[in-house]
Amino acid sequence: MAWVISEGFGDRVLVAHDIAYKHRLMRYGGHGYGYILAHLVPRMRARGISDEALHGILVDNPGRALTFAEPRL
Repeated sequence: MAWVISEGFGDRVLVAHDIAYKHRLMRYGGHGYGYILAHLVPRMRARGISDEALHGILVDNPGRALTFAEPRL
């Protein structure tokens, strides 16, 4: 992922984690909702990804990807 960011494509990176089933929750032995923040983000920082790039990946990019506009007629 660091390479993708260094090549200028950081604004297109999204991170996802599947919590569709009960067994994915921590209570039932899964990773839970906090997996990305607790495990993936520290690994990304260890690989040299800046806080600015992390904010883009975790906040800005999903905000753009999940924003819907009224259709133009």
